[in-house]
Amino acid sequence: METSYKNISYFFVGILLCVLVGFHQTYTVKFPTFEGLSTAHHFHGAMLMAWFGMLIVQPLLIKYKKPEWHRQLGKVSYVLLPLVLFSIFWVTKVQYLRNISQMAKEVVIGGLALDIPNIVVFGSFYALAMVYRHRSAYHMRYMIGTSLLMIGPGIGRAMIIYGGIPFPVAIIYTMYFTELVAVVFLVLDYVKGRSIKPFAVILGGLVALHLVWNYQMSGWWQAFGGWFASVFF
Repeated sequence: METSYKNISYFFVGILLCVLVGFHQTYTVKFPTFEGLSTAHHFHGAMLMAWFGMLIVQPLLIKYKKPEWHRQLGKVSYVLLPLVLFSIFWVTKVQYLRNISQMAKEVVIGGLALDIPNIVVFGSFYALAMVYRHRSAYHMRYMIGTSLLMIGPGIGRAMIIYGGIPFPVAIIYTMYFTELVAVVFLVLDYVKGRSIKPFAVILGGLVALHLVWNYQMSGWWQAFGGWFASVFF
């Protein structure tokens, strides 16, 4: 493992802590009744915790020279990744069906621009990690990319709940912050003479998410989001 990434597990732990803080008021504080939450929310939380567990443990197995354990645990991701993506879809569906009777249809369809593209980009980063599974430097970076997608939900909710920042503004702030993190990783690779391709791709994915969100009320997204909801929800 590259020296600069031997402690990357701490980075994943940091993102996890942000997620736990962000979701405390809307999830964990409701224990044990979890009033207002559905099975979809519990399943989504469990799958993301499992993903975080894998992200944290895998670099440690390499660091402490357990490559066979690393490979065996990696095979679990073949099942876990589809479950993570399904959990995002399921929660999105639950929220859509709840909101469609309370808000303007255009607004609800616009909100899908936050979740549907994330499913695509998350799956794409993982697919690239698997394509480069025998090229550890690229593999590791694309797995880091999946973790960056989980920064927003935690920090965004923390901004809204503890900082009183309006939802749309918090979303934009977290997108900029996540993009900044990707830029930092990219610059570090450039300075150290390593390929910037993985983080350039990751940054491109994050920017694409940002652009889709910005155009959530546009005709093309409203048409696509409306079609998606009518077919899958």
